[in-house]
Amino acid sequence: MHYTNEKNIKHKDLSPTQTAALAGKSILYRFFRAVMVTAACIFLVWFILPIFVYGIINPYNIFGILVCSAIILFYSGRIFFIYIRKLFYSKKASKIIWKTGKYLIYAFSVYAIFISIVMGVCSSIPPAENASAIIPGAQVKGTEPSLMLYNRITAGEKFLSKNPDSICVVTGGLGDTAEITEAQCMYNVLTEHGISSDRIFLEEKAKNTQENIRYSYDIIKNAGASENIAIVSDGFHQARARLIAVKQGISGQIGAVNSDTNLILLPTYWVREWFGLPFELIFR
Repeated sequence: MHYTNEKNIKHKDLSPTQTAALAGKSILYRFFRAVMVTAACIFLVWFILPIFVYGIINPYNIFGILVCSAIILFYSGRIFFIYIRKLFYSKKASKIIWKTGKYLIYAFSVYAIFISIVMGVCSSIPPAENASAIIPGAQVKGTEPSLMLYNRITAGEKFLSKNPDSICVVTGGLGDTAEITEAQCMYNVLTEHGISSDRIFLEEKAKNTQENIRYSYDIIKNAGASENIAIVSDGFHQARARLIAVKQGISGQIGAVNSDTNLILLPTYWVREWFGLPFELIFR
């Protein structure tokens, strides 16, 4: 008597059509498992790379490493997981824990997909013509911008060149590895690249995105500039920056000017926003 690999069903009890359908489902499921394991392996390497390339290790790439490892184990080590599930199902309390965990994973997966769509939409909203640009700071090493900051400066320079009536606020204080403020570093690079100093306002106190936008908007209003805002930052950052701007009562249009993002860092910082957005919405 022969059993299928996926179901404990006797072949002699199935019609030829049912047997073919079951075999088709089995093939599809194996293909799905192969896709999931392959994708998880790719993302696992992607989350590990920042640690070895830049020495960046934080809760977000650790989270990504753990999730990818769990997916690989789940789809390539089914026997192990089936055994563990049987252990949990052996008692009522542990069975409830298993099912609760399963539904929490489903809920988080739906949330991650939804919030990623929101992030994508927010990063695609164009700014108004000649909007006032806000460039939030990032790490400065000595007197030189980090790659992330340099990419933001470059995106801001392109926007200012295309919008000759726009002004720009460069915002950010003094970091741990810096000899000058983030704002001063951005100012230096922009003026070296031909942007008139008359169009650039420095804000050198801000320590986070909330202060970046709040202090910059005050400068824009005091200067009598357009209250339509162009936030110049990485695409993954735009949704949270937009939420902050809305919470702070910015009356004009809010648009996104996306800087290039280092692909090695993209998954780590994308995951950071999954947690940062609800934290911003609920607790700040």
